[in-house]
Amino acid sequence: MNLSNEIILKMEHISKSFGAVQALDDVHFELRKGEIHALVGENGAGKSTFLNIMSGNYRQDSGEIYLNGEAVQFRTPLAAKEKGIVKVHQELQLIPEISVAQNMFLGNEITGRFGTINFKEMEKKSNEMLKMLHAGFDSSVITKTLSTAQQQMVEIAKALLNDFSVLALDEPTASLTNKEIDELFKIVKELQRQGKSIIYISHRMDEIFEICDRVTVFRDGKYIDTVNVSEVDSPALVKMMVGRDIGSENYHTDKPVSEDTILEVKNLTGGNDRFENISFSLKKGEILGLAGLVGAGRTELVRAIFGADTVKSGEIFLKGKKTAITCPKDAMDNGIMLIPEDRKLQGFVPGLTNTANVALSNLDKYRKNGVLNFSYMDRQVKEITDKLNVHPKDNHLRTSQLSGGNQQKIVVAKALNVEPEILILDEPTRGIDVNAKHEIYELIRRLADDGKSIILISSELPEVLKLSDRILVMYEGKMTGQLSGREATENDVMQYAVGG
Repeated sequence: MNLSNEIILKMEHISKSFGAVQALDDVHFELRKGEIHALVGENGAGKSTFLNIMSGNYRQDSGEIYLNGEAVQFRTPLAAKEKGIVKVHQELQLIPEISVAQNMFLGNEITGRFGTINFKEMEKKSNEMLKMLHAGFDSSVITKTLSTAQQQMVEIAKALLNDFSVLALDEPTASLTNKEIDELFKIVKELQRQGKSIIYISHRMDEIFEICDRVTVFRDGKYIDTVNVSEVDSPALVKMMVGRDIGSENYHTDKPVSEDTILEVKNLTGGNDRFENISFSLKKGEILGLAGLVGAGRTELVRAIFGADTVKSGEIFLKGKKTAITCPKDAMDNGIMLIPEDRKLQGFVPGLTNTANVALSNLDKYRKNGVLNFSYMDRQVKEITDKLNVHPKDNHLRTSQLSGGNQQKIVVAKALNVEPEILILDEPTRGIDVNAKHEIYELIRRLADDGKSIILISSELPEVLKLSDRILVMYEGKMTGQLSGREATENDVMQYAVGG
């Protein structure tokens, strides 16, 4: 479609610091009417800070914002929303204990003549939006009963309820299935046809090239360039983001996997009936990919192995010995550590520092005569976070102050602090930029080469294929296939993933 040259949003010389950390340094950005404009960069590049300034969550230290040529200053998100700027957050902003409709209208409830809330009307309008998104659930359900992917759909539907001219989508597809992504893209394209302007943040390069018109690159809090998507390819865009080539995409090794079985699961059935009669083995030093569509039961399976969910029947053997795992402490005592799917709710404590979050998994390591040695803790944690290239380098910052990708690195560091023999990774690169992904991939391969055994869950099939020595595929709670990681193709995996 022919794009307008009319500038609807312009941000010039925007700078923002948090203490000694310079999050944005003299960046600028222009959004045209009716365009889908990608904003890309590594985690920590300043993208989320930029959107938070645009949507009224933060005040810039310097710089100007122009909306339709008029200088504006948003002191609150409500002020930005009233001017037609709406943002879908990367992290879920929902209250788990209330219904979907109540979340969607929170702070903007529909009321009757006497000020009473009209729940039926709220549910009706919410259902209309969810139906448009093909969400597959009703707005009357309690939010905490939904999967992470379904809750992400609620966030998107909530934003679309507003009358807006600018919509910012921050990693909107991180938890969605391919079908849900297709539906979202159809809606985004329809919004574009209506003249709405979209700012789109994603670390998935294929999405940028499929849906976006222009792309602006930030690096280390600075503006790098704005280019037409049609005039750049993926390697060039990645190089603009990271400032260098990031190396090989082959993470397989010629080193043969050991024949020593470290974990064996026999006929395991979950207490929640989300999986049944699952059997498999894990070798020492093996990366075992666990593939399947959202809802296949992969997360429920590994949570049961880790002791976070109950088991109805079946057995778990560690190094040939039958082992009872009834809680995560049992798993950790037996050398098993899980990096959960949702880092914000399950991976770290937001109010604690990086040092405290990493140390939390193994406090006895830093205790002498019942007293914690904090200087020793600082040194040991710094060794781990330096290896993972956590940014900023200050481990006394609260983990909640870090970008999503660096928060994920802290969760990985916390797991490695236990020095586990078996590491279970559930969506370890969700919301992580291409360079951070490369670093995590290299770390996973290095851990396996050092003898760690790894179970990897990822909704990104290329990720499973490039890392796994062997791939198990699940469909509706059952194991449907087993493939060689080196020889498998996306078609092979998908055949089993849809029940073939």
